Amino acid sequence: MAKRTKSPAEIKAAMEALKAELREAEAREAERLGSLAVKAGLHEIDIDDAVLVSALKELAARFQSSSQLSNTTA
Repeated sequence: MAKRTKSPAEIKAAMEALKAELREAEAREAERLGSLAVKAGLHEIDIDDAVLVSALKELAARFQSSSQLSNTTA
């Protein structure tokens, strides 16, 4: 039995649904990370946003490197 192809409208609708799902997932992650940042006391630090973003990027890179190493050795 042949697979029915989706129309462009159906594909666009599916893409929009996925975009909405992605926005919701990103919002949940933002809330989670914000809560963790408050628990860690980051809300009490008087620091420029650009400096904080840079420090967080360094932290992310550190953990991404260590998780990649553990994935390759596992």
